[in-house]
Amino acid sequence: MSAHWGQFTRILETLNPEVTPQHEYAIILDAPSEISEALDDVRRRYDPGFKAKVPPHITVKRPTLLGDPAKVPLIQEAMREVSGSVSPIPVTLKGYGIFKSPGRNVVFLKVENERPLCDLHHKVAEALRRVYGNEQADHFENSNYHPHLTIGNELTDIDLAVLEHELSTGGYRLDFSFILTQFTLYVHDTGKPWETVESFAFNPQITI
Repeated sequence: MSAHWGQFTRILETLNPEVTPQHEYAIILDAPSEISEALDDVRRRYDPGFKAKVPPHITVKRPTLLGDPAKVPLIQEAMREVSGSVSPIPVTLKGYGIFKSPGRNVVFLKVENERPLCDLHHKVAEALRRVYGNEQADHFENSNYHPHLTIGNELTDIDLAVLEHELSTGGYRLDFSFILTQFTLYVHDTGKPWETVESFAFNPQITI
């Protein structure tokens, strides 16, 4: 994923226990197992999220401070409404791209048709706004939201050059097609792993 998901994986590391716990949530689309099998090796070496046992995924909603943990049931209810209004989403990943930032470069697989995922992101953001209100909600990211699947994160320029060479010479499979049938809500407390709260199935009775 993006620099936002870099923030996600960094928080997974053990923090100063004296720091007041910060509750966060994130909503992601877990990729199918064939992608894990094809990309575990590259993620093991280049993505800190692998060691934190974060699965390969496409972010729907970037990690966001939760505030009051009592809101989790409200988030769950809102996400059930969203998932019930969305049909399963065909996804094709093809080729790779780079988000460049000095010493923190990100390499990702590109989503060929972003529109259905952008629409889902928008629906999720609007539903969360109803939970949090206009002032506290983390709003729709507009042009800043680019669905993708991260395979390398927080890379130095040297690591980036090495990984680019491996990808450009055919060292890894870069094309995948699959259908996403659900998204997942994760919640995290400072110094603890991310935990699955609930997965929300899309509605197969809805036609695109």
